Amino acid sequence: MRLGILGPLLVIDDAGRQIPVPAPRQRALLAALLVRANQTVSAAQLAEFVWDAAPPDGADCTLRTYVMRLRRVLGAEIAARIQTRDPGYLCEAAESELDALQFAALSREAGTALRAQAWSLASTTATRALRLCRAQPLLDVASQSLREEFTPYFEQLRSEVLDARIEADLRLGAHDQLVPELRGLIVKYPLRERLHAQLMLALAGSGRQAEALEAYRDARRVLVRELGIEPGARLRELHQGILAGDPALLAAPSQGAVTGFGGAARHSVAVVPRQLPAAVRHFVGRADELKALTGMAGHTDQQDRAVVIAAIDGMAGVGKTALAVHWAHQHAAQFPDGQLYVNLRGFDPSGSPVTIASAVRRFLDALTVPAARIPSDPDAQLDLYRSLLVGKRVLFVFDNARDGEQVRPLLPGAAGCMVLVTSRNRLPDLVALEGAIPLTLRLLTGDEARELLARRLGAGRVTRQQPAADELIELCTRLPLALNLAAARAAVRPDDELDVLAAELRDAHRRLDLLSAGPGGADVRAVFSWSYRTLGEPAARLFRLLGLHPGPDIAAPAAASLAALSLVQTRSALAELTAAHLLTEPSRGRYGLHDLLRAYVTELAEAQEAEEARREATLRVLDHYVLTAAAADRIVDPTRDPITLTQVRPGVVPEQPADLAEAWQWYETERPTVLAAVALAADRGFDDQAWQLSWALASYLHRQGHWHDQIDTQYAALEATRRLGDRANEAYTHRVLGRVYTRMARYQDAHSHLRRALTLFEQIGDQLGQAHTLRGLAWLSEREQRFAEAIEHARQALSVFQRIGHRAGQALALNTIGWLNVQQGDYHQALADCHEALNLDRELGDQAGEANALESLGYAYHRLGRQSDAIASYQRALPLLRESGARYFVGDTLDHLGDAHEADGDHRAARKAWDEALAIMEDLQHPDAARIRAKIG
Repeated sequence: MRLGILGPLLVIDDAGRQIPVPAPRQRALLAALLVRANQTVSAAQLAEFVWDAAPPDGADCTLRTYVMRLRRVLGAEIAARIQTRDPGYLCEAAESELDALQFAALSREAGTALRAQAWSLASTTATRALRLCRAQPLLDVASQSLREEFTPYFEQLRSEVLDARIEADLRLGAHDQLVPELRGLIVKYPLRERLHAQLMLALAGSGRQAEALEAYRDARRVLVRELGIEPGARLRELHQGILAGDPALLAAPSQGAVTGFGGAARHSVAVVPRQLPAAVRHFVGRADELKALTGMAGHTDQQDRAVVIAAIDGMAGVGKTALAVHWAHQHAAQFPDGQLYVNLRGFDPSGSPVTIASAVRRFLDALTVPAARIPSDPDAQLDLYRSLLVGKRVLFVFDNARDGEQVRPLLPGAAGCMVLVTSRNRLPDLVALEGAIPLTLRLLTGDEARELLARRLGAGRVTRQQPAADELIELCTRLPLALNLAAARAAVRPDDELDVLAAELRDAHRRLDLLSAGPGGADVRAVFSWSYRTLGEPAARLFRLLGLHPGPDIAAPAAASLAALSLVQTRSALAELTAAHLLTEPSRGRYGLHDLLRAYVTELAEAQEAEEARREATLRVLDHYVLTAAAADRIVDPTRDPITLTQVRPGVVPEQPADLAEAWQWYETERPTVLAAVALAADRGFDDQAWQLSWALASYLHRQGHWHDQIDTQYAALEATRRLGDRANEAYTHRVLGRVYTRMARYQDAHSHLRRALTLFEQIGDQLGQAHTLRGLAWLSEREQRFAEAIEHARQALSVFQRIGHRAGQALALNTIGWLNVQQGDYHQALADCHEALNLDRELGDQAGEANALESLGYAYHRLGRQSDAIASYQRALPLLRESGARYFVGDTLDHLGDAHEADGDHRAARKAWDEALAIMEDLQHPDAARIRAKIG
C-alpha cells in the first residue's frame, strides 16, 4: 500500500492499483487525516479542513457521512486504517506507506549522515527523500486552510534536505553538475544567501573563478536592492578566498576522455544505435502517463545505483507500444548513447517468443561489436553486453514481453539507463525483484477518443457528425486499436456519413468482423485471441462463460457459480484473467468486460461450449442471485412471509450476508446485475428464476425508492407466473404492483392491480394474501382522501390477521388504523391504536414496524399540539428507518419532523429537516419534493 500527499493525493492498494478519490471533500478529509497520520484529529478540526475554515451547520453529522463514503471508496483494507477515536478520527500509516512520513525519516537519516561526514550516504539519502516530492504538496486538495498548516512545515523541511544534498554533493566533487541546478534555485529563491554561497563554491570547484566572482556580485546586488543589506560573513569570506586563490576552493577541470561502446575515444567515429520504430503519427492523450515516464527519466542520473524500469501493462489494443515509442522519440536526446528496441513477441500467434540469447545477440550487433569479439557462450555474451553499457545512457524498449522472466536477464546493470517494458500481463516479479514502476494503461477518455477520430478523419467531419462520432467511440469502447480500424473504414468511404458506419457496428455479431484491416492486417478479434491462447484451461473456460453473464460486472462468488468452480479456483482464474487484461477490475472484487471483449467471449461461448452447458451455466448464475438475494431479504425484512425457493443446483455457491449492513451492501452493489438477471430469466423463459428473483428484490427496491425498477421486475414476474399457472404468486405480484403505483400516485393503475390481486387471493382461499391486499387498498384510499373507505379496508385487514393469528400483520393494520384516525381528527384513538401497534412490533422485534408506529405517533402528537412529544417520536423513528434502508420513509419522517419544529417555533431546525427531506425526495424523483420545496420557499 502507498499513500501520498507530497503532490496530488495518491492512494495505491496492496495489489498496486491506484484508487481515485474523486469527491473534493473526501480528498480533503483523507488528506487531513494523512497530514496528521497516527494522530487523532478532532471532528471540529477536520470540519475546518474539509470545508476550508467555513464548516456549515450540522458539519459533525455530514462529516460522519463523508467518512463512511470515504471508507467505501478506499476499499476494506485501506478503510480499516481510518479509525473512530474520540473526539474524531485517526488514520494509521506505516513509515514505508506514507510519503510524508518516509520523507521525514529520510531527512533525519540524511542529516545524521551529513554530521558524520558520510557524504555519499548523505547525498543518496537526501536524493531519495527529494524524489518523494512529486509536485506541490496537496496539489489537488481544495483546502487552503490545510495547505497553510502543512506546506510551510514541509517546505522548510524540504529546503533543509535539499541543502544537505547539495552540501554533500559539493564535498563529493560534483561541482559541474550542481551549477545549473543552483542557478535555477537562485532564480526561485534569490534572497537565500546559502544558495549563492553554494553556487560560488561549485563554480570555483569547477575552475570557473571569474564566474564565481560574478556570482558574488550578483548576490550583493540582489541583497542591497531588495533588503538594503550587505552580504553576510560567509559570502564575504568565500569572495576573499576566491580572490586570493585559496587552493581549498579551486580545482582544475577534468581532462579525462570518455570512451564509446567500442573502447575508442568519443572523438573517433562510432555508430550510435537508433533502433526505435517509426514515430506514431496519430498519437493522442496519455498526458498523465507521459508525465509519469518523464518523471521516472529524471531518476536516471549517475548517482543512482539501479537502472530505471517502467513496466507498462494493459489489455490488447490499448496502445502500450504506441505510448512507449512516442515517449521514447520525445526523449531520445536524454540518452545520447543510443536507443535499443526489441519486440519480444510474448503473445505472438506462432507461439515462439524471442529468446534471451537472440535478443542479446541483436543488441551486441547494434552496439557494433565485431563478430570476432563476441563469445560463443550465451552467458559470456550477456556479460559482454552488460559490460559495454557501464557508464552509458541508453534507452531500452522491450516490447510485448510475456512475463518478467523474459525481461530480467536483458536488464542493463548500469545506472543512467532506462528501460520501458510493455506487456499485456502485469509484471509483479519485475516490480518486486527489480524495482520496476508499474504503469497500467487504461482505455482512452472520451475527449482523447474524439481527438483521435479528428486527427484520422479531419476535425470538420467529426464536428459536423458529433452524435454519430460519439456513438462510434462507444461502440469501439474507446479502445485505440478498434478506433483506428473504424477510422480507417471511414477514411476509405469519405462520402458515407459516420452514422452509416455506426449502424453497421451496432450489430454485436458483426462488430468484430468489421473491426479488421483484412488478411495480414490489424484485427481486434486476432489480438484478443493471442491473449486468450496464453490462458490455463480453468481461466479460459471461465472467460468463455462470462459471455453468458447478464450484468455489467461480476463478483467472485457469482463467477464460481457460473463456472461450477470452488471459490479458490475461481479467484485464481479471475486473477489470471485480470493480469492478462482480459478482465478489468473497476472496483475491488468486481470484474468486468468492455463491450468488444464481451462480443468476443460470446463468440467463444457459442463456438466452444455446448448448448446444454451454456444453459446449465446460465441457470447456475441465476440461481446464485435468487438464493443470495433471498438470504439478504431475510435480514432486511425478517417478518416477511417466506416463499419456497428453487433447489440449490450442483455447483451453485450462494452468498450469505452476515448482517444488515452486508445485506444492504450486497443489494446496492449488485442492483444493476440482478435487474439484468431478471430480464435475462424472463427473456430465456426461466420463469421460476424470474419471479423468485423479483420477489427477493421487492423489499429492497421499495425501501430504497427504486420504483421504476420494481415495476420492471414485477411485470417480468407477472408474465412468468402466468406462464407457470401460479395464481398465488401472480396475485402477490399484482399486490406489489398496486403498492408501487400507489407510491407513485398512479392511482388508477394501483386500483386495477390491487383489485385483481384480491380477486385471485379470494379464488384460491389465501386469507393472508387477502389481508395484505386489503391493507394496500386502505393505503390507496387514504392517498385519494377517501378516509372512511380507507379505515374500513384497514379494519377488514385487521380482522383477517386476527382470525389467522398473524401478529406482524396485526401490528401493521393497527398502525394503519391509527394513522387514518389522525386524518379523521380522532387523535386520542389514534394514539391508542399506534401504541398497541408499537408494543406488538417491539414484542416481535420488528424494527421497521416499530419505526412506522413511532412515525404515526409523532404525527398524532403534532396534530394534538404536543410538539415536544412529536419531535421525540420522530427522532426515535429516524435511526430505525435509516438502518432499515427505507429512504422514502426517512424523507417523509424528516418532512414531518420539520413541521413539528416549525410549529414549535424552531425555524432553523425545521429548515434543516426539510432540506434533508427534499434532497431524498428529489433523488427519488418523488412528487412530494414539490410540496417540501414550497415549505422552504
